[in-house]
Amino acid sequence: MDKRTFLRKINNCINNMGTPKVYHPKRMKPKWLSLTTNKEKMEALEGWIMSKKPSLGFKRLVNSGLAEKTLESIIIQNKECERFFSESNVRKHCIDKFMLFKKGKEYLISIGIV
Repeated sequence: MDKRTFLRKINNCINNMGTPKVYHPKRMKPKWLSLTTNKEKMEALEGWIMSKKPSLGFKRLVNSGLAEKTLESIIIQNKECERFFSESNVRKHCIDKFMLFKKGKEYLISIGIV
């Protein structure tokens, strides 16, 4: 997978992340749509992914059994994407976020990570 394909997957994820009565990316989506270069998009994505605390949207999606709608799930399921980030251990950081929640652990088990 190349960076362009990866960013297309992220774009699709953000556009389809909204779920009635669970989560609507009212801050993330407009920010993402305003970014024009791949560099800007990767910087924003890295900031969201590498945050120390799971976001409210992440918590809501995971606790509602919709872990596959998170940005972190794309990175976990596509190991080769880690090379696009300036930080190391991005995938491990994403796995650690899921491990904080019961349904997150269930998701990791269902995809064969744990």
